[in-house]
Amino acid sequence: MALFIVFIAFIWGGSMGVTLMMAKSRLAPGEASLGDQLIVRVVAFFSVSIAMLTLGLVSGRTAIAEDTTALVPYLWLVAVSPLIIPSLKRKLPSERLIYASVLLSAAGGVALAMATLVSLILNNPEIV
Repeated sequence: MALFIVFIAFIWGGSMGVTLMMAKSRLAPGEASLGDQLIVRVVAFFSVSIAMLTLGLVSGRTAIAEDTTALVPYLWLVAVSPLIIPSLKRKLPSERLIYASVLLSAAGGVALAMATLVSLILNNPEIV
């Protein structure tokens, strides 16, 4: 089980790392073209989707806390929502929207972990 979680962490970190590097290299230097913005947003969409899928896999491995797995689609929607918002050149650049999506994905992971922990404690009081 521990090796599975380490493997999932590498998948998560790798996909998020690729997204952040692409956002930094394609969107940061001056005016990014519409094509660059679309490419980075599509990569970010797949990255967040992979991250949330792996979260669902890890959460689904705990039979006692199956109810927390139902949170994954909602967390995915929250993490993907900045990618749908159009870029407003100076006030809300596309690079910040990508960073917000990655941050919301990580926050979703923490929220799911906390919900799973609470569910485990409530279902098995002898753990505490």
